[in-house]
Amino acid sequence: MKRWLSPLPARRLWLAGLLLACSLWLPLSSAKAQGVVRDAEIERLLRDYSRPLLIAADLEPKRIGVAVISDKRLNAFVTNGQNMFIHTGLILEAEEPNMVIGVLAHEIGHITGGHLARGSEALSKSQGPAIIGTILGLGSILAGAGDIGIALITGSQQLALRNYLTYNRGQEAAADNVALELLDATGQSPQGIIGMMDTLANQEILSEAYQDPYARSHPMSRDRVNAYRAGAEGSPYQDVRDADDLIFRHKMAQGKIYGFLDRPNVTLRRYRNDDSAPARYARGIALYRQGLRDEAVRIVDGLLAEFPDNPWLYELKGQIYYETGQAQKGIAPYKKSVELQPDEPLLLIGLASCQLGVGQLGGRAHDAINQQAVRNLKKALRLDPSNPTAYLQMSKGYGQLGETALAQYALAEYHAALGSREAKRHARRAAKGLEKGSVEYIRTIDIISGPDKPGSR
Repeated sequence: MKRWLSPLPARRLWLAGLLLACSLWLPLSSAKAQGVVRDAEIERLLRDYSRPLLIAADLEPKRIGVAVISDKRLNAFVTNGQNMFIHTGLILEAEEPNMVIGVLAHEIGHITGGHLARGSEALSKSQGPAIIGTILGLGSILAGAGDIGIALITGSQQLALRNYLTYNRGQEAAADNVALELLDATGQSPQGIIGMMDTLANQEILSEAYQDPYARSHPMSRDRVNAYRAGAEGSPYQDVRDADDLIFRHKMAQGKIYGFLDRPNVTLRRYRNDDSAPARYARGIALYRQGLRDEAVRIVDGLLAEFPDNPWLYELKGQIYYETGQAQKGIAPYKKSVELQPDEPLLLIGLASCQLGVGQLGGRAHDAINQQAVRNLKKALRLDPSNPTAYLQMSKGYGQLGETALAQYALAEYHAALGSREAKRHARRAAKGLEKGSVEYIRTIDIISGPDKPGSR
């Protein structure tokens, strides 16, 4: 599990206290505490959860982004139109895959309803009366009528809030209906989403400081839960349960999340009396994070003896060796993971990182392995064109091959992917040494001539 993308910025709204349901997320804690986590196993699981739903909704699965947020609070949301973000807390909270699938069906309902764009429009319309009321109120205060001014400001903001929340409730009800339709269309039980929503409805009595963000951004009244139950009554799939292999993958994902995101001693205590595969998976990760490489590898090898075709176990073994200074030993398990999942960019990047760790020893004998690494990174970027880590590793590979201009080009792409102003500086250096007319040269000129991204560093 790799955390490579900078944390999502908190979004500020002029009208305090409003949440644009399904699209804008206002974290209570510092934005630095959360970030996007890249993990091939969990991303693949979520894509497999969502694919049948997206097809049933007449959406192209490849066009819908699914990302994982490192945050143990329960939440999920849609932003930028067609990107779903899932908190690790949602996966951990869900007792079975069907609960996550139900939430994804609801979020897809927001996508098909175009609620992001319409919600922004509704928010803008709701702000109009508030702005006018505030201007009139300030004028009254300056004229000496303080009580009238305060009343105008407060009343106009309450009206705006009431108007927006009325629209917001309509969006939620519409997404609820779509969720039930999609679950029915894919032959899946509605009980998971009902159970999740029932849990969230119970949080109404809690202080906002203790509520999960999903309960606040998706207001969960008891009436709404009852409406879910009524809508699901006619489903012929009430008693359908998730397939055993999907439940296993779900439990493995939970073990992985606990292993990487909890303190190792907490994970070891959590699973101390459990000898299941997910428990051993979590313990292996915890031991590796404690620096106990050999013990961790023994656990992973035991799991591989039971599940020899599991690419994520080979990936973990390769990662353990790479991150404990034995890149050479990490190459073989990473190669096996790529053999099992040849089109998974994160596995290709892991393999290339190990190869570059060996290639950094230098000398002509290591040129071949550096070239292999660059080829793997190019393949990864064809599959995941904006991956900053791939470009950063590619820069290292070109540097170890003595290709300075190409190394600068890769650094320019890395900073461009992060929205950093450093991109132009590296692009200018690269352009001096690149072959004119080459793909890298053309891309470099694009970076130089392109506008600075808002908020770039």
